Amino acid sequence: MAYNCPRCSNNVSRNYNAQAQAKSGLVGLFFFAAFGVFNCEKCGKIPRKEFSSEVQIKMAMGTLLLVIIVVVIIFGLIMLITK
Repeated sequence: MAYNCPRCSNNVSRNYNAQAQAKSGLVGLFFFAAFGVFNCEKCGKIPRKEFSSEVQIKMAMGTLLLVIIVVVIIFGLIMLITK
């Protein structure tokens, strides 16, 4: 989900790291995205505290969703391996 930059109103998105994905796969990608910073194309990195409290709540819910996805992936892999 894209958010609006509090400085310039452009789209802000979560940073993704190809190196994290290469080293730890899909799980690493999701964890990096969940706990990484937000980035604006014009302004660069934007700290969460600069966003309104409403947007910060939405960001927290997105982070929680990404963590839940990682847990489900890990659980699914364990179930596949143990069968």
